[in-house]
Amino acid sequence: MQAMCKVFLGAASSDTVYKRATMYKPLAHFLSHLNGPERRFLERCAEVGNVDAIFQQGFVDYFPLGLRDKGMELLARAFAEGSVEAGYLCAMLLMYHHEDEEEVQMGVQMMEDIRISGQLESCSKFFSGISKDVVVLLLEMYAPG
Repeated sequence: MQAMCKVFLGAASSDTVYKRATMYKPLAHFLSHLNGPERRFLERCAEVGNVDAIFQQGFVDYFPLGLRDKGMELLARAFAEGSVEAGYLCAMLLMYHHEDEEEVQMGVQMMEDIRISGQLESCSKFFSGISKDVVVLLLEMYAPG
């Protein structure tokens, strides 16, 4: 039994497991769990290159934590590694939350690349889902009793 536990513990702490772990929690979940085991798990996955985790960490860093530069850096990294959703969010933020003309143009170019790839509609659906998750989360957080 101890040998079996050691095997599972070794596998569970390997970089490969963290890199391949799938994020089953809705993205909005991480907004209310900024300092728990979920956050540490997310950070560990991002450290070893898990693209989903890099995207989620960038989202959390940018919005509730207000770490704009770090959040944008992580979103751009996730986009560069294949997360179209991260690119969509990054492009939207560059176009609407930045005043530097060069950054705005970079956002426009990113959005055009996403449009040309045919992924624009799936990104819109993805972010509509996040909005619904946030509403559900807020209702749960502020429910009476």
